[in-house]
This record gives sequence, structure tokens and C-alpha cells, in this order.
Amino acid sequence: MKRHHPIVPPLGLAATAAMALYMAAQLHAQRGVQAGDFTNAAIAEVQDAQGQIVLRGQFAVVDEQDQDDVERKAALQPVGNDADAAGEAEVEVSRTTPVQQEIEFSVRNLQAGTSVRFFIDGQVVGQASVDRRGRAELEVAVPGSAADAAR
Repeated sequence: MKRHHPIVPPLGLAATAAMALYMAAQLHAQRGVQAGDFTNAAIAEVQDAQGQIVLRGQFAVVDEQDQDDVERKAALQPVGNDADAAGEAEVEVSRTTPVQQEIEFSVRNLQAGTSVRFFIDGQVVGQASVDRRGRAELEVAVPGSAADAAR
């Protein structure tokens, strides 16, 4: 009798390993900034792989009920040829522990498959790939600078 060795389990294992490597590479690619103080962030930008600014917005303080955090938000408007591109950026800094900051970018209507980099006040805070629907997101916790910890 001839033995059949199933090929599905090794292929499934290989696919799982490939997906894990891909996801690890994506997470690594999203890390951009080691530390910084974004409490007074002024300008958010999104650039394409060629370094051209695609979206830009100015941060404003959000007056919300949450007294524990300082939130700054920016509506991102298109710059250049991609007139329907849009997005939002947000910086959230804890009043109780200012060394912990959260940065979020959400963009839409960009060219699928492209790579974009996210900037705050000229400093790279991360990058991501635009999905097939034209969207990209970044959410990253950024430690404050040593000066923030001393406050």
C-alpha cells in the first residue's frame, strides 16, 4: 500500500510563518520616533515615498470633558494632485504622566499599494502602506523626552 503524505499541514505552517514575518515587518516599519514632546504639536503631514507632501493640517487643542489628557487634532487637507485625499491626525498627552504620548493618523483616498510616512513638526513618527481601499493608519505610543520626565 502506498502512503500519502499530506501536503496541507506544511503549506499551512509556511503560510503562517510568512504572515507572521510580514506582520512583524509592518510593525517594525511603523516605528519611527524614539522620543519627543508633542504637547504643542503644530503641523501634521503625510508624505509619499518620493517625499512629496500629500496631506497637511494644523493641530488645534480639543476642548473635551477628559481632564486627564491634552488632545490636539488636525484635519488633513490635500496638497498637490490628489484632490480627494483626506485624513485626521491626533496627539494625546497624559497630564498625569506626560512621558506617555499617543499619536494617531488615519488617511483615506490615497493610491493603493503606496507607502506613506507620517510627520509631526517635521519629525517622522512612522510609516505605513496604503491598503487596497486607499486607506492607511498609524497608532503609536511615543515616550516623551527626558525633559518631559523632569517636569
